[in-house]
Amino acid sequence: MTDEQLVDLIRQGDEEAYRILMARYQDYIYTLIYRMTLHRETAEDLTQEVFIKLYRSLANFRGDAKFKTWLYRMTVNLVTDYRRSQRRKPYEAILDKIKGWFGDRQEEPEARALQKEEQETMQRLLADLPDKYRLILYLYHYKQLSYQEISDVTGLPMKTIETRLYRGKSLLKEKWLEVRGHDHHASKRSRAATFSE
Repeated sequence: MTDEQLVDLIRQGDEEAYRILMARYQDYIYTLIYRMTLHRETAEDLTQEVFIKLYRSLANFRGDAKFKTWLYRMTVNLVTDYRRSQRRKPYEAILDKIKGWFGDRQEEPEARALQKEEQETMQRLLADLPDKYRLILYLYHYKQLSYQEISDVTGLPMKTIETRLYRGKSLLKEKWLEVRGHDHHASKRSRAATFSE
């Protein structure tokens, strides 16, 4: 059954259709909110709020955009409103909270350890990007939305999305090179110290 068919059934009072729609998108919405807030409990609470708001707002869904895009936009707006009303939360245990950005590969223990270290570095760098860049990078690279879909979700002009995507990738690359360069020099210093002992 399509999303739109489920919406029609829900409008007619079909509670089972609402449960199906919720099950279809719950993980999706939770992940989006989590990427925006980087806080598990907040993401859980706001996911519940999204589905409460969804139920109350279905009468406003006219079908001009795909249901998924409409739901995404509602979610982004709700999180934006929430963040305006809260003091920005500090960076907390980011390595424990962000999961699933990269797939796991079966490799030798040493290679796996190196890959894990690089993944953690990248996760930390992504988390440190300004929200406006992190969200666009997430929607484009991890949810694989087109520029048009990102525009529909965020309400931003296509040119802004293009600029933020470019700038976000540039910032990420700069930070990555800084970190790798620092690690490389630290490693050289460590080896030099070992040889001089």
